[in-house]
Amino acid sequence: RVRVGERRVIRMVNLRNSIHAMQHPIHIHGQRFRILSVNGVAPPAWAWKDTVLLPAGATVDLLVEFTNPGHWMLHCHIAEHMEAGMMTHFIVEG
Repeated sequence: RVRVGERRVIRMVNLRNSIHAMQHPIHIHGQRFRILSVNGVAPPAWAWKDTVLLPAGATVDLLVEFTNPGHWMLHCHIAEHMEAGMMTHFIVEG
């Protein structure tokens, strides 16, 4: 749960030594974010996004701006991964 107007840093880690290591397109519904870093390196340009590619073996830090109240989800855009549980639900309270 978060409140409208909050900003939070979310770190996502994609372990290379997993059973089937691969990249994942991660999507956050209803909110926007900026990529702070990929493996500790800032991107060359800042842009608001709703999806980030999480490479195998990478750590990505996102600055999420929660401005849209409601029930939302974060998930991998590969349908089989989402169906297997690679998703979560969050609430933005107004």
